[in-house]
Parts: sequence; structure tokens; C-alpha cells
Amino acid sequence: MATQNYSTVASRNLIRAEMDLLKMVENIQVIGLFGEQKQQPQNKTDTVVFRRLNPFNMSATTGAPGITAANFITTEGMTPTANTISWTDVTSTLEQYSVLFKFSSKSELMYEDDIPAAMKKLTATTLAEVAELVAYGQVKGGTSVIYANGTTRAGVNTAISLRKLQQSARSMESNRATHITDMVKPGPDFGTAPVEPAYLVFYHTDGSSDVRALPGFTKRVEYGSAIKPVHPREIGACEEFRFIPSPLFAPYLTAGSATANGMVATSGSVDVYPFVILAENALGHISLKGTTEYSGISPTIISSKTKNHANPSGMFGYVGADFWYACVRLNENFMQRIECGVTDLA
Repeated sequence: MATQNYSTVASRNLIRAEMDLLKMVENIQVIGLFGEQKQQPQNKTDTVVFRRLNPFNMSATTGAPGITAANFITTEGMTPTANTISWTDVTSTLEQYSVLFKFSSKSELMYEDDIPAAMKKLTATTLAEVAELVAYGQVKGGTSVIYANGTTRAGVNTAISLRKLQQSARSMESNRATHITDMVKPGPDFGTAPVEPAYLVFYHTDGSSDVRALPGFTKRVEYGSAIKPVHPREIGACEEFRFIPSPLFAPYLTAGSATANGMVATSGSVDVYPFVILAENALGHISLKGTTEYSGISPTIISSKTKNHANPSGMFGYVGADFWYACVRLNENFMQRIECGVTDLA
């Protein structure tokens, strides 16, 4: 006779744990919530392919469309010249990331705090930061860069300015970039949710005082009911830009000018902070969604009370999780990086 054991079906505790982990991850992710998201089915290789439709008659050097209106004039009685479309495939390889904590049976049974619960929370925050750092590494490696002053990183000693933001927008729009209009939808399912159209600026939290000093800056609390923030970390807007800081977006230490000019400097040279500006379809990534796909968070929660051949006396347990993730730049022309200093408040 068959027996319904606790382990016969997947425990609801694991399903609930996955949902809880996902909620905590979404509160930390910033860049990872924007861009084209993709779901990778199981048993379909570890290579993720994002396909981008190229602009009409795209320039091989700039990636901008080459359209001359006169070429589209029709001749009476003649069939217009037919054209074709082309695509660009951008590939990336999925990597598996994992965090694992171990605890003793005594700590689980007798410690005054809930050790497994604390480990679960730390697992979620750690995985979220790992995924966000992977995305940040991609965007800050983009080829389109503007310097706050000078022509190289080594000469930077000036804070972010509205003129440089406008310069970045002009560059992207000349290549037909458009405002971001959606983000990854909260919750376990794949999909997107609409957001207010804007260019999004991601930067280290050290730069927030300089951002607030921009002419025309509007605080988030002054948006009113007509405009909603695109992210909980958003601090405000200036013209068509929304500003979203994170302490994870570390600067290039001592990479700037030896003349501090009032900027934060480590060991005598200015620390250079990347301000990354993204437009629609600039980035592609695998979202941390789903319960059966490569990208879903897979929790590991094993109580010390669970005895098996590897733990016959129930002396220890585990808490952790793993996930598969990839992030890739889809269009270098749809993102800009402004490298600048940050005002030394001391």
C-alpha cells in the first residue's frame, strides 16, 4: 500500500520559501528589473539568444537607420522597390550562482534567535546583490562613454552636470533610442509592467547630493499623483531623466585626476563614478522568475531534524538557494556612461 510521506510531493514550505526569496530579491534589484527579459526553458542549452530587429538600411558604423525621403517617391504605374529586413543576434551564456549556509542542530533547537530564518533572509539579499552586480558589470562595460571633463578617465575631476546628461540623450536619440516604458513585473510570473517613459540613470549612492543639485531637479515626493516612480529607490527626476541609486554601483577608485577639485579622492586621485543611462531595449537579461525554468530561484531548506545517509544523526541543516542568470548589452547605442567625480561633502 502506498504511503503519503511528507517528501512524496514538493513541500509547500519550499514553494513559500521561493516566493519569499523572490520578494526580497526584487526589493534589492535595480538594473536587473529593466531591459528585455527572457525565459530559458529546461533542456534547451545554456546559451541565451536575444534577437534585435535592425533599423531600416542600418549604418554599419553607427547603427542608425539610413533613410532618404526622396528614395521613397513612387512612380505612376511602377511597383515600388521591395526591401528586406535584417536581425542582429546577441548571445550570452547562462551561469549558475549559489549561496549556502550550514547550521548545527543545537543552534536550531536552542539558540534564542531563529537561525534558519535569518539565513533565509541573508540568502535572498546575497543572491540579489550577486545578480545586480552581474548586470552592473555589463552596463558599465559599455563602449559609449562621456567624460564629465576632459577626454579620458584619468583626467576626470568634475561632478555630474545637466549638460552631460543632455549630451548623452542627444547621442542616444540620434541612433533612434527611445524612453524606457516598462519593467519586470513584480511576482513569480514572467511579464512586464508599464512605467512612466524616461531615460533611467543608475549610479552609486555617493552621487545623490550632486544629482539633487542639478538645475530643475524634482524630488520624488514632489511628483504628485500624476507621475509614479519607476522604482522604490528612485530619488527624483530632471527633464527626461529618472535617477535610481544603489550602493552596489562601486566607482573606479583613484582612477581620475590627481587634482581633486573638491571631489572625493582616494590616495590622492579622484574616484571616478559611472552614471549609466539606459534607453529601451538597451539590455537583455534572464529574470529570476518561475519555478521550473533555469532562471527561477531554487531554495534549499533542510532542517537538522531531517535525517539521511549524509546526516544520520541529524546534527546539521542547510539554508540556501541557487539560480541561473545571464545579462547582456543588446545595443551599445541605446546606453551611455558618464564618468564623473562626486563632490566631497567633508
